[in-house]
Amino acid sequence: MALREMAQEYRRNTALLELRMKQLQVAQRRARNQEVKYRLKQRIGCLRMLINESRKTAFILEHYHENGGHEHDGKRAV
Repeated sequence: MALREMAQEYRRNTALLELRMKQLQVAQRRARNQEVKYRLKQRIGCLRMLINESRKTAFILEHYHENGGHEHDGKRAV
């Protein structure tokens, strides 16, 4: 699999993670129990980290061959 194809797969998976995060945010707003709200908040936070890492990885894969593959280290993917 080529790097660009891998990047596309990361982008597709990121979209699925974003959809799930939105679903959990709706559930959090509707929840009445504080413990449930807290647990949903924690899950949303974990998804947010996964989404950011997935975006970063996709960005690096998309631009890997530009300037030796390391120019984008430390830059934002969004």
